[in-house]
Amino acid sequence: MSTKKEETKVKIGEAAMRCFEKYGIEKTTLDDIAKAIGLNKATLYYYYKNKEEIFLEVAVSKGKEYITQLQVRTLRKKGGDKRILFYLEERVNYYRNILGVSHASTETINRMLPRYFELYEDMFQKEVLFIAQVIKEGIEKGEFVKVDADKLARNLMNMTDALKHNVEHKAMLSMEKEVDYTEAFQELTYLVSLILKAIKK
Repeated sequence: MSTKKEETKVKIGEAAMRCFEKYGIEKTTLDDIAKAIGLNKATLYYYYKNKEEIFLEVAVSKGKEYITQLQVRTLRKKGGDKRILFYLEERVNYYRNILGVSHASTETINRMLPRYFELYEDMFQKEVLFIAQVIKEGIEKGEFVKVDADKLARNLMNMTDALKHNVEHKAMLSMEKEVDYTEAFQELTYLVSLILKAIKK
């Protein structure tokens, strides 16, 4: 059963995401969020230090829900290779969409990333286990050659995130206002397809 504090935080998060979608995370103020939920700014400080903290908590919470649903959708796909490619591509899509909705600038993304990694670490490990299980099932069914499923799963996840972060860093160095994840998506599809082709029987 959720507590009153948890319920209030959910309401704050929902109001904040509406504000981020409307104004962008940079232009949204804590006053905007407070007004949207009918609280005063001082009350918000009881729950959060700043608007970035609200965004991160909501993004990670929604991300965990999305990943849980994505894993169910992934298992409906036929074939281990299709499951893995679908799963990794959809992860990038989620990340691209949530940052797009909030209109987060490269500067804001750079500032938030370290805390994001801390909050998401446990879910990342669960994702590695999920991918490893898909690979192991593929080996058992004779779809894949015998490989170290755990190591390959970790490498696939790390590669996916590395491609994402690469385009983010390029955008930051070029002082672009927003990150275009198209390049990361294309490179991910290409590299994962090559890896899966190499392990297919």
